[in-house]
Amino acid sequence: MDITVNTKLHPLLGKPLRQSLSSRLCNRMYERMGVDWYRFPVEIEREGVGPMLQAFRYMNVGCIGVTKPYKVDVIPFLDGMDELTSKIGAVNTIRVEDGKFIGKNVDGPAFLNSLREDAGSDAPGTTFFCFGAGGAGKAICCTLAYHGAKRIYITDKFDKFAKALTDEINTEFSPVAVQIPYEDKAAVERAFRESRVVMNVSGVGMAPDLTATPADPSWFSPDQIAFDATYNPAKTQFLADAEAAGCFIFNGKKMLIRCQMAGFKERLGECPDYEEWSKLFDELLSENSVAGR
Repeated sequence: MDITVNTKLHPLLGKPLRQSLSSRLCNRMYERMGVDWYRFPVEIEREGVGPMLQAFRYMNVGCIGVTKPYKVDVIPFLDGMDELTSKIGAVNTIRVEDGKFIGKNVDGPAFLNSLREDAGSDAPGTTFFCFGAGGAGKAICCTLAYHGAKRIYITDKFDKFAKALTDEINTEFSPVAVQIPYEDKAAVERAFRESRVVMNVSGVGMAPDLTATPADPSWFSPDQIAFDATYNPAKTQFLADAEAAGCFIFNGKKMLIRCQMAGFKERLGECPDYEEWSKLFDELLSENSVAGR
């Protein structure tokens, strides 16, 4: 596409960004919709975050995506955040409203939308188990607490991260989080079996160790819903074991797409349906796999 002075710019801040499909996904959809927007990756060092955001104020920027490791670094340079994002303390998109930069975290809401629309479940009255207390795990668990989860069990290979997230949820949201020590496998199993929705946001099961999983296959039961934040591979060992046990499963693809859909509706007032996004996503993932051979 041709970029002109009228093109609405949609930069993505982070490092590294070589592996990201989100810019290509957005641009393909912008083209299909016939709108003059363009998303592009901006890899910078940490000391460049503030100056880059300041420069964007003088450009025709309509929205700014933010990914690791700068989801916290951008906050001092914003003009505001919504309540949930402020409590989470991490931003992955910045809306430009009347010249103001307003931070928002859409990971948790996108997960919750998938849970509601795809899995037919919701946060209120539900018990969750989460492997991983990093960025995505934090956003998801905080959002679930904000929306009334009954209980959230959290464990992480680094117990201090699980404790920090547990304490934050219980202080900032509601006292529903329980830390499970990672090495206490009996306690992990008990909490896992008790949970209606079990989530792997630890990254375990990604390449190169595709057979790795944080859960024993025997822990799953048919009435559970299993989520893995990874989308490549589409079915991690965690999800394969869950599916074999009769669970409903979904991966990070749905969350990523629903993040994009929410942004498109907010920016443009319209958005193609999930199936169109899903087909385009699969096309790009296939192209990426072929290019990497």
